[in-house]
Amino acid sequence: MTEVFFVLLEDYADWEAASIAAELNQQEGVTVKTVSNEKQAIHSMGGFSTLPDYTLAEACQKEFAALILIGGKSWRTDKAKEVDALVAKAEQQGAVIAAICDATVYLGSLGLLNDHKHTSNQLQDLQDYAGTRYTGGNHYLEVQAIRANNLITANGTGHLEFAREILLALQVMPEKEVEQWYNFYKLGYYEAIKQELRNAGEDHVG
Repeated sequence: MTEVFFVLLEDYADWEAASIAAELNQQEGVTVKTVSNEKQAIHSMGGFSTLPDYTLAEACQKEFAALILIGGKSWRTDKAKEVDALVAKAEQQGAVIAAICDATVYLGSLGLLNDHKHTSNQLQDLQDYAGTRYTGGNHYLEVQAIRANNLITANGTGHLEFAREILLALQVMPEKEVEQWYNFYKLGYYEAIKQELRNAGEDHVG
């Protein structure tokens, strides 16, 4: 069974995790596990309480396919520094590392974005917080989400694009199904159906 870790710190942005967690957890052979500083309830910005499956220390002893860092209000606190060892473990074993919203700024402060195309909420903010550890301004792109090898970053409004890139990186479903899933939620139910019908007609003509 392949495990995918979601790092949730206090005041995490629940909507950023919802789409990708729900889709991953439905895939055969994939299990979503939540990770935080301690094994006690943490609270989302929307008021949800989550009891983590693993502490950060426990997660460091596990094998996992992806490490997904969900944004929120704690990535600029000492609690975030406790995630460093788990990120290093992810790098060591070649796992996908994905960060959204303020978690991208955290990765920037570790120097992980310097040699890869990436995005965040705002370049200036990323530079200001990460300081001299961040030298990747030339690789910064103003996009919803981007994947560069095993590194995925997204801004705070790009949760669907973030999810799409994770699904593609993990290869848990065919690329066509990933695009259908993305369009369904991005375009809305009726427009997505219309697009599928248009595509089917074009394929038939071709």
